[in-house]
Amino acid sequence: MNKLNEKLANTDLYARINQASMTESEREVALNALRNAEGLVDGTLWVVNGAKRLIARIFEKPAGLKHSH
Repeated sequence: MNKLNEKLANTDLYARINQASMTESEREVALNALRNAEGLVDGTLWVVNGAKRLIARIFEKPAGLKHSH
């Protein structure tokens, strides 16, 4: 999902929570849960992307070495 779609989806989720029929304390719990979920997803993506970069560096061919026959 690109950044614009992510931002629109997040805005929509917050708007749905704010428009839902619930008490203020329930709304606060729902908003905190959404923030926590976003943090968990962001952290997971950060770890996955870091692992991808690390693996790419490990298996990268060193510059200057050529296959000789």
